[in-house]
Amino acid sequence: MATPAWLTKKKEIPSEVLALIKDARVNGCWIYHESKRTFYTPEELEAQWDRIIYINNKMNNLRDFKKVTPIFAVRTCAHWLQVTNAKFQEVILKFDQYTYEFKSKK
Repeated sequence: MATPAWLTKKKEIPSEVLALIKDARVNGCWIYHESKRTFYTPEELEAQWDRIIYINNKMNNLRDFKKVTPIFAVRTCAHWLQVTNAKFQEVILKFDQYTYEFKSKK
């Protein structure tokens, strides 16, 4: 049995999304999803837009997306690593200073 046309039809990319993708592609940029802290290449966003961008008549999340340079992505991730490493070192220091003896219950 053949699959109905409405199931196989590819969703058309909304003009606002297409404009974001094309602008990023022309300028050699990536797209940063601020609330999810995720970077997408224009090609990745084009392939996955319907799972990432929500558009309906009342609301959309397009304001969460910004064009950024790839170097911005690298620097931002380096900053995240620095912050995470500092927090990790803080926990390790606290752990090292914590004296607790594990005893078996009798």
